[in-house]
Amino acid sequence: MFPIWIPHVPDSIDGEPLATQISELYSTFPYHRLPKNIWLQIFLRPEGMLAMLVFYLLVSKPVFKWIHRSINPKASWFITTIALHNLGLAIFSAIVAWNVWPILFGHLKQEGFFKTYCDPDDTLWDSGLGSWTFIFYISKYYEFVDTWILVLKGKPPSFLQVYHHTGIAFCMWIGVLSHSPWLKYVTLLNSIIHTLMYTYFLIKTIDPTVEIKATKNLTSAQIGQFFTGIIASFPILMMGGSCDTASSRFGLGCLQLYGYGLVGLFMAFAKRKYKKK
Repeated sequence: MFPIWIPHVPDSIDGEPLATQISELYSTFPYHRLPKNIWLQIFLRPEGMLAMLVFYLLVSKPVFKWIHRSINPKASWFITTIALHNLGLAIFSAIVAWNVWPILFGHLKQEGFFKTYCDPDDTLWDSGLGSWTFIFYISKYYEFVDTWILVLKGKPPSFLQVYHHTGIAFCMWIGVLSHSPWLKYVTLLNSIIHTLMYTYFLIKTIDPTVEIKATKNLTSAQIGQFFTGIIASFPILMMGGSCDTASSRFGLGCLQLYGYGLVGLFMAFAKRKYKKK
């Protein structure tokens, strides 16, 4: 058995949340409390987050469509690059899942349900789950590559994919700034789903003709994670300030609305893909 790895990735200079009030997400953002690492600052600053989302939504597609003109999508080097991309994300997601689940159960055993669910004194966040969540949040920007691969292949990315990548990056940004207790559901569930999903993508990249009968089950699992996260985190909104801060509850409200949209889009996708002919 491999030991649990607990990294230290600071999200502020004092270990406290950068935001507890909604205004601290924009007008009164505490720039003076950002970590000293300039690269980490990019992912925490509101203008850094917005710049990356704007690039993804408005700039990147024309750029990669232009690059597509000089690429042969069937070239071995291109297929190998895609396979390595999927392999890397599958391994990364598995590493995250391997480490965060024991952290959660250890905290639950030691501190009890309420302190694990609401994490009022940040003990769960500081136990290592916060660093893994921050790392997992950063990886959401790298996942934009999924869309760019489609564009390089000459295929239009679906609204579902663009909505998925944009929404999760925005919601996780609020959650990381707020040390949100609801983020544990995103990291715990999504790391497992992505391990399976990118393994599936890897297999299909290596051999597109292979038939994987569990594909439908994977889509069901994706929808199931959204339902689980929505239901498990909803009481935090009802508990108000006794469980979570204002900025974090605002982020959770955004995540809930985003999750409802994902459920609808994924169910429509599943109906189209797996309907009986």
